[in-house]
Amino acid sequence: MADARIGAELAARVAAAWPDILDRISEGATADEACAEHGLKRVYLRAWRVADPERLQEWNDARVASADAFADEALATARNTKADSAYARVLVDTLKWAAAKRNPDHYADRSRHDINVKTLDLGPILARAEARLAAQRVVEGEVLRPALGAVQQSADPELDLANSLF
Repeated sequence: MADARIGAELAARVAAAWPDILDRISEGATADEACAEHGLKRVYLRAWRVADPERLQEWNDARVASADAFADEALATARNTKADSAYARVLVDTLKWAAAKRNPDHYADRSRHDINVKTLDLGPILARAEARLAAQRVVEGEVLRPALGAVQQSADPELDLANSLF
């Protein structure tokens, strides 16, 4: 499917290079670097990928995968004892930042949590309870006395004493 913004011939060139471009992006290359290998401009790539949601998803997946490449490169840089320490620190911080931006669920400093809160409307429940109370014309304590009177005498004298207080 050719995009009207870049034309059929250019769209065919981008389509032919697409799998390699995705591989390069997932390995941590920039879009400019991946396009330069095929003699393409970044704007052509952008116009071609946004024309189809499936291509856009493939692009996003490659960018997420590139976070692993950045993390691996950061570890290799940190383990390199021959590198200038100031340069290595800046490079590692940049690679960590890029990994966190490309895959925040895995590499971000803070974890994200999706919380679903279910609410319960107590209004109808309280209305029914108030209706029951109003129908019985309950005076405070009236319902409690008959219920406690139904408690049978037990063998425990302390329990009988507690029951007789009501």
